[in-house]
Amino acid sequence: MEPIRHAKIAFCLLFLVGVVGTVGFIYIEGLTPFDALYLTIATVTTVGYGDIVPETQNGKIFTAALIIMGVGTTLYVLIELIASVLEGRLSTAYGIARVKRGVAKLQKHKIICGGGRTGNVIADEFRNDCLDFVIIEHDPEVVKELRKNEIPVVEGDATKDSILMEAGVERASGLVSTLPSDCSNLLLSVTAKDINKNLELVVRASSEEAAKRLYSIGVKKVVIVEEVGGRRLAKSLIKPAVVDFLEFATETGAASLESIKVEHGAKIANKKVKDLRIKEKIGTTILAIIRDEKVISYIGPEDEILEGDTVVVIGNRESLDKLEKLEFS
Repeated sequence: MEPIRHAKIAFCLLFLVGVVGTVGFIYIEGLTPFDALYLTIATVTTVGYGDIVPETQNGKIFTAALIIMGVGTTLYVLIELIASVLEGRLSTAYGIARVKRGVAKLQKHKIICGGGRTGNVIADEFRNDCLDFVIIEHDPEVVKELRKNEIPVVEGDATKDSILMEAGVERASGLVSTLPSDCSNLLLSVTAKDINKNLELVVRASSEEAAKRLYSIGVKKVVIVEEVGGRRLAKSLIKPAVVDFLEFATETGAASLESIKVEHGAKIANKKVKDLRIKEKIGTTILAIIRDEKVISYIGPEDEILEGDTVVVIGNRESLDKLEKLEFS
């Protein structure tokens, strides 16, 4: 907005010089309005053809003042215009080039397809967890806003191979699609999976039918936003204290949820919860174990953690950071 304001001020000054010069020549030299405007333009631009010149002493004094004021104003206008164009184009070009270089260096990063309100929320979550990510967005206005907020963004259609490659999909570990169309999400998922077979996909859908199709092509998780929102609204009415606690805990960092995959050969595999003493050692609590797509939510001290399990724990950020340093793999 600052360059635009400067350009407006410059044009207003130039217009004022033109008005003052024209009116001055009409009254001092007795010229017609057209001849007065012509002489003003010739004077301000320093062209000075000589076909119309001031005849009186007052006219010459006025012309001298107009030259000093007008030429300076004209130069100011030209400089502001050139500066605005060059600064805008160069800064935009430099910013895009810098982002491209940054994205080219990313490994195991996340890709967010869609930079709208949902995409921004996801970006905030990734930033809070210190994760590397890039957003793909096709709307130029949204792209401009994201760049202004220094969020890495690739402009283009996320369903196209070239745009996904520019975002480093072949090196990414996960992709979240928030595109509004089920068809677009389906095409995007197929395209991304063709490029990176190991890519974990989390996709938005608008119906159970769309969700089934997405799961059938290898999407890890499909979220039907309306259902999630409806459950959240219901819980906020039925059990508001629980919802408030979770919101407060996660936003302030007082508590956070984390899931950890127990890989083959992990030292905690085939051990009982009581033997691990995770709560005593680092202050985190095991909430659930996901095994063969089933959730075991009542975890006792005699329960065992097996290879392939996903362990869901809760704790503060510091304790979860310690947990990640344990030899789970």
